[in-house]
Amino acid sequence: MQQGSRRSWRRALTVAAGSFAVVTALGVPFGLLWHALAPTVPVIDAGDNGIVVNDPSPEQYIAADGWLTLLGIGFGLLVAIVAWLLLRRDRGPALLLGVVAGAGVGVHWVAVPIGEMIGKDAYEQWRASAAQGATYLAPPEVHSLGPTLIPAFVAAIVLTLLAGWSNDPDLDHPGAQPGYGPNHGQYDEPYPSYNSTPAPQPVAGDPLSSGWPVGPDPTAAPAPPAPGPADQPRG
Repeated sequence: MQQGSRRSWRRALTVAAGSFAVVTALGVPFGLLWHALAPTVPVIDAGDNGIVVNDPSPEQYIAADGWLTLLGIGFGLLVAIVAWLLLRRDRGPALLLGVVAGAGVGVHWVAVPIGEMIGKDAYEQWRASAAQGATYLAPPEVHSLGPTLIPAFVAAIVLTLLAGWSNDPDLDHPGAQPGYGPNHGQYDEPYPSYNSTPAPQPVAGDPLSSGWPVGPDPTAAPAPPAPGPADQPRG
């Protein structure tokens, strides 16, 4: 049986930590993009009732969650495919752990806080000095936990599917047959031959011979029977 390539624990930890750090840092532009696309929410100062949404059917109130979900699907898909292609020699559980953890932390703890922080100071100042009946466009805000977990979920599925579709045992290279990677060439004949018996050779001087045993000629006269005991001459 073929032996898989052995990677050191130090290299595995380096891959996991490096991919985690890079994907987590990508949460910064992700948060800026989410803030730019998510719509603001129209609010009004209702006096004793506080700040309320100034819309009978506020779609903008949940639009931030919807945009985060859509962008999170693309983000998880992108980081998984890029990591799979760039870190070709380090595919495996360490890469999966680093990318999935980085996608979850980068969106939940980096992208969402940055996106909600932009414009929040001006909104708080308006709330402190607004008179009753004044309106304002509040910055987007995430209202549920589910959208922040979508990128990690998508990245885990994509990397798992890519590993399952790969037919190389070490996941180092996409091969055309098992053993394409570092174990390629270990065996001279990877698959057993079921036709190991050599074919019979044709008889020399007979160009029509196929090499198989030749049977009796049907047009030839039958041979005389062998003499029995009764046919022997008596002395």
